[in-house]
Amino acid sequence: MVKKILGKDSLPKPTIQPYGDSAISLNYGCEGYNDDINTAVLALATQLRGTGDWEDVVSAYDSLVARFNPALISLDQALKTITAAAERLQKIPPQLPAPHTIDIPVYYGGKEGPDIERIAKTSGYSIDKVIKTHSQQPYKICMMGFLPGFTFLSETPKALHHARHTSPRLSVPAGSIGIAGWQTGLYGLDSPGGWQIIGRTPLKIFDAERDTPFLWQAGDYVRFVPQKGEFPHAKQDVETQP
Repeated sequence: MVKKILGKDSLPKPTIQPYGDSAISLNYGCEGYNDDINTAVLALATQLRGTGDWEDVVSAYDSLVARFNPALISLDQALKTITAAAERLQKIPPQLPAPHTIDIPVYYGGKEGPDIERIAKTSGYSIDKVIKTHSQQPYKICMMGFLPGFTFLSETPKALHHARHTSPRLSVPAGSIGIAGWQTGLYGLDSPGGWQIIGRTPLKIFDAERDTPFLWQAGDYVRFVPQKGEFPHAKQDVETQP
């Protein structure tokens, strides 16, 4: 099963240029979130990785960087290859494998979500409505980074949009779920952070000791499932559905 996206000539022309002497940058430069562009970026990244010609391919919301070995391919050849691949997306609707959907248990509010009252105030919603609104839709995993396991998702419902903290916290626990602008993100590790934290999952998103360190990858989908009771500190299993 595959997911087809876009129609002919529906993508803007990206900016493609050298990124140092051994990498190429492709950037659609869209404002806000565009699902078609993100899916096209993921499809292009999947295609490039599949050739085996690239040292690494890192994708973001509307851009990617592909790194090559200059001893095996010239900068000019790398530019031509990326340009040709991007042009094919204009002519042939790209395809992605059918994504997995992962249910994520979330403990909203309380000490696990210390900023949920702030989101409720700016949205005009009750805390229960914030939780219902935030968890009522599936989210696409659009990119992974800037720390191991940090997960950037597709657009949060507009009523819940909120700016980052002006002064980041020195430590945000792993598994925390936050809002920053139009985004929802999940912290894979304990780290400093300025997102508005509304809840936390007991799932261990990143574990270097696992055979597969990450629970998911860009292109998958997640569903937030509100939980009741106290936050459990024991590791929980993840449920994945086609």
